[in-house]
Amino acid sequence: MNRLRLSLTAVTIAAVLAGCTGPGFQPGKPTTAKKQDRVEQLLQQAEGAPPIKAASLKAEAAQYLIAQGRRQDAILILKDVDIALLPPSLRFNIAKLKAEAALERQDSQQALNVLAQMPTTEPLPAAQRIQLSQLRAEAYNQQDDTLAALKELVSIAQLSTPAEQQQWHDQIWITLNKLSDQQLRDTIQSGRASYFEQGWLELEQSLRSATDIASQHQLLAEWKQLWESHPAAATPPTSVAQLIGAKRLQANRIGLLLPQSGKLAKPAQLISDGFMTAYFEAQQSGQPTPQIELIDSTLVTTAQQLQQVITDKQLDLVIGPLDKNYVRTLGSFQFPVPVLALNYSGASNSSNLYQLGLSAEDEARAAAEKIWQDGHRRALIIAPEAIWGERSADAFADQFEALGGLVVGSVSFGNESDYSAPVSKLLTTDKSKERYLQVRKILGQKLEFEERRRKDVQAVFLAARPLDARQIKPTLAFHYAGDVPVYATSQIYSGLANPAGDIDLNQVQFVDIPWVLEPPSRFKLQLSQTRQDTSQRSGRLYALGIDAYNVYPYLQQMQASPQARIKGETGVLHIEQGNGRISRDMPWAVFQEGSPHLAQ
Repeated sequence: MNRLRLSLTAVTIAAVLAGCTGPGFQPGKPTTAKKQDRVEQLLQQAEGAPPIKAASLKAEAAQYLIAQGRRQDAILILKDVDIALLPPSLRFNIAKLKAEAALERQDSQQALNVLAQMPTTEPLPAAQRIQLSQLRAEAYNQQDDTLAALKELVSIAQLSTPAEQQQWHDQIWITLNKLSDQQLRDTIQSGRASYFEQGWLELEQSLRSATDIASQHQLLAEWKQLWESHPAAATPPTSVAQLIGAKRLQANRIGLLLPQSGKLAKPAQLISDGFMTAYFEAQQSGQPTPQIELIDSTLVTTAQQLQQVITDKQLDLVIGPLDKNYVRTLGSFQFPVPVLALNYSGASNSSNLYQLGLSAEDEARAAAEKIWQDGHRRALIIAPEAIWGERSADAFADQFEALGGLVVGSVSFGNESDYSAPVSKLLTTDKSKERYLQVRKILGQKLEFEERRRKDVQAVFLAARPLDARQIKPTLAFHYAGDVPVYATSQIYSGLANPAGDIDLNQVQFVDIPWVLEPPSRFKLQLSQTRQDTSQRSGRLYALGIDAYNVYPYLQQMQASPQARIKGETGVLHIEQGNGRISRDMPWAVFQEGSPHLAQ
């Protein structure tokens, strides 16, 4: 071994070849020994050989090591190989090995630097060009450069065989979904996209711009007419094909399963009023309407009882129940007809159970995505010592960290008149003051002192009701965090404009449902003629009831395709990953002069 004098140091070569004595080397197996002898022979032959020949010999030795599961040793051998002057096939093999190793250690830039040494005009077979594009796409994904990854995926699809295109079209669609609305608009208008890229971008925009399934079908037809030669027209992504093929749910008899007594009777009545408002509006407009059977959920309390009611009353659909624990008991029961529960209970094994509700966790997850999209990667959490506050904080942290963000601190507050202590602790201004007092004690004299907050904070997630939020926001400013953007859930806003009371919430951004933030719909205007609470927080339950009626015909289409969208009073509704849980995209508002204004 000491005779080896390659571009690697003798110590490095010795380390590589010493692997033969490790756990992977078994002297009793001549095949393994022969392979190791062959590696040593190749490295010896590479010594003093011309550059191209030496690189070829090292590449062959590296392949032997990879076959033995010794990838890092293989990369070590190739470390100093300059691939710039090598023939295409050899250049490809070495570049691929180096790039894969860089991606394994999350060094995406090094992977791209290696791949950049492969000219785009290189006369490589399609299979090898696909592999290089895959590596580049993975590197761009590591860098969160969705547009660059998209370009690579579109290139791969163009190089693929017809049998392979479906999987790449599905991958392209997943990547397109990651683009923000602004990114999508800017890229479409830039004029820099290729024909194939532009077609994909406009297909995504068509479905995003549609507010309901009917308009989605129309826009898809218009896109297909305009882009009839585009590959996605012949082989649409699976979710788009499912959207086109799924049928509306026909229901002649619907059971409205809500409590008529007990603590949930009042919210149930608001939901029922919203539901029947949508029902009568459909009836007056000439649409076919089902027969509604009112069922008291305090009397029909088990899945088995509900099953019997479905059979006895010959129901085609059940809407309800409202109680979370009741919904949870339905999750493992297979019903013969769809059941649209009006609360969330977590995971479900029932293929016919759908869940629609007003969830604080949904808003917290939306806040995490908004903070991430706005470019903030380090956030603080402020939430109340209440069950809903804990759930909101946990949901935010899980979603934000799943996106790649970091929660650098969190604090909860109780029924306090002074929020300075928890906020000071969160921003570590209390430690700043402690350090000052310690120095002053040591020196025995007064010093000039300026309180300082932690510097690793880019955003604050706030779950708080109006009275708490109006004190917390100024307290943040008092502790030198007035310039840190604050994102909140809908609990921060009562639903009634209060400029004098909410002036301290200026610049706070919060998420809420269209019923609250957008101009009143015909349903809200109609209810407002006889109800005084449509703009209060409880008025959101009217919106839930309206959406329950308007969404039920599309449940099967939404289940079939994550692309299916329904614009409702509580948001743009859709089902993710076919799990029956209906999620929503909601608008954002910002307080200006004490009043909420829709964010642009």
